[in-house]
Amino acid sequence: MMPAADSWRQPDRRFVVTGSARPRDIRDLMGRPFFALGHMARLEPLRYRSRQMEIVVEASAPLGMATIRDADILLWLTGQIVDALNHDLWVSRHVRFTPWRLFQDLGWADGTHQYRRLYGALARLAETRVTTSLRQGPEWREKPFAWISDVRISREDGVALTLPDWLMEMACDRSHVLSVDPAYFRLYGGLERWLYRLARRHAGRQKDGWRFDLRDLHARSGTLSPWRNFVIDVAGIARRRVVPGYDCKVIYGGKQPVLRISPTVLPTGSVDNRVNPTVGQDADHTIAHGAEIPLLTVQKTSQCVVFKSGISPVTYITNIITYYVRDSGFSVSLPAARSRHGEKAREAVADRMVGVP
Repeated sequence: MMPAADSWRQPDRRFVVTGSARPRDIRDLMGRPFFALGHMARLEPLRYRSRQMEIVVEASAPLGMATIRDADILLWLTGQIVDALNHDLWVSRHVRFTPWRLFQDLGWADGTHQYRRLYGALARLAETRVTTSLRQGPEWREKPFAWISDVRISREDGVALTLPDWLMEMACDRSHVLSVDPAYFRLYGGLERWLYRLARRHAGRQKDGWRFDLRDLHARSGTLSPWRNFVIDVAGIARRRVVPGYDCKVIYGGKQPVLRISPTVLPTGSVDNRVNPTVGQDADHTIAHGAEIPLLTVQKTSQCVVFKSGISPVTYITNIITYYVRDSGFSVSLPAARSRHGEKAREAVADRMVGVP
């Protein structure tokens, strides 16, 4: 019998999310520029090169690149996969889940706005093209991938999608994943979220924490913000102490300012990974320049949703986004917030039934 950790390689299997699981992050995605940090639609490609790797992230108009907030879905799915493996269950890169389950685990309000957020995030994740030499071998330029593919949304199946092999390889190797503080998902700013993921990966729970060269962090973040503004923003985040579980301090006086990150709670066991105390400038990098373009504002009156069962998977999501861009609305009306206990109970039953292969 194939081990559970390798079960995702069977193309005919499906992984159906049926319960709660703590989200987890993948080390290789933490502290590196794989997602746009702003709340604006970024159309300018993201390019990063260091001595160890090269990353190119591109997006098509008009949706823009997947943002660090969109990545919450990937963190949640990674947590579901790890939890299933911890219980010796089979998993697959072909996933089905209900929006209600994701809203519950990530603390999203179950209403019209969150369905808009979910549809937009799925569309950007599907349209973002990633090419990287990280764990890809010498032919990495010939192996681009999207964060998700084959997205289908229906009343019968909920949300069905396929994760890339690149992501599944690491999600199924528990040495490549780290737990995430639930407070992370309450952070609004993209830079704040990126700094938490950076701290979680490098500083972990080590008593002495880690120090970072801010010039290097500016390159690694992939931000379009100028250097001076970046330093001011990081210093403001450090002063407000908003990164959960960590104290941040910008230290001036050397050739370049340094960010020191240390955990607020000392470890009781082993640390996540052994690291060096300082990260210096190692980036021979190029970061694309250009103004970010704002997302369109959506204003839609609250109505009940009716998922159309006869529409093909690709056409369904395409229609949603096309209508969203052109007419500042959705091609289908969205569900209003649920407030009755009976309706929540019915949703809970549907959560256990939707997507069963």
